[in-house]
Amino acid sequence: MDGYDSSFSSPLMSNLAISRKYRRKGLAEDLVKAAENIARREWGYDDCYLYVEKRNTPAIKLYQKLGYKSIWEDDSATTLLPTGDGRIANGKTTIVCMKKRIGAGLFGNLFG
Repeated sequence: MDGYDSSFSSPLMSNLAISRKYRRKGLAEDLVKAAENIARREWGYDDCYLYVEKRNTPAIKLYQKLGYKSIWEDDSATTLLPTGDGRIANGKTTIVCMKKRIGAGLFGNLFG
């Protein structure tokens, strides 16, 4: 994994999920912004990280729109996937780690 560091010094978001019925209503964006606000205002962090599966292109586009930048990928990751008979099985996936500077004012994310 390029750039992987298991000791994050800032909050890490993972497994953000919105039910299909409620997608495309701005809820994911609201949740991410709320988490960023807590991380910055209540906990005093300047950066926020998140994990997303590479195949989840709508989520990646949302995070990029919100100012997150990809910092590394792990193509040896696994995830749980539903099978045809209703069970859950392990499957291969690629995890993307993204980072956003949340505490440097209006222009903070342009330079870091």
